[in-house]
Amino acid sequence: MPAMTSQNRKFLVFSLLDVRYALDLEQVAEVGDSPRIWPIPLAPACYSGALNFHGDIVAVMNLAFFLGRDGCGHSGKVIILHRDIASLAFLVDAVVKIVSEYEVSFNHHPDSGFTLGMLGLSDGEAILLDLDALVHEAEIDMQRDR
Repeated sequence: MPAMTSQNRKFLVFSLLDVRYALDLEQVAEVGDSPRIWPIPLAPACYSGALNFHGDIVAVMNLAFFLGRDGCGHSGKVIILHRDIASLAFLVDAVVKIVSEYEVSFNHHPDSGFTLGMLGLSDGEAILLDLDALVHEAEIDMQRDR
């Protein structure tokens, strides 16, 4: 489990194919509607293309496809990561809410490679994604296809 700090940590909860996931809000630069996306030649299949984010080119990943989920989701929203993490954005179905660490319980989840644990919420659960592992695997995939 990630170490808790004295500050009030927040999580962005979003959905992909009727499953809820979460990211630490500090890792997120912006959330918006699905923007215009340009193709990336020779990119792995999980990449939908690239977008212009305030002058920076950002690769856009269909997160459901990357996670091996059946179907590709509705791609109604885009979650853009902070530039110091990766030039990467995720297409997701919907953004559900932002919750504080004081509103959740942290539970163990069987390791899937991209999971830190489960967040117990007042209305169900969300899988807390391990963004470091996810970005690392995305980088390997991009290099493998070149």
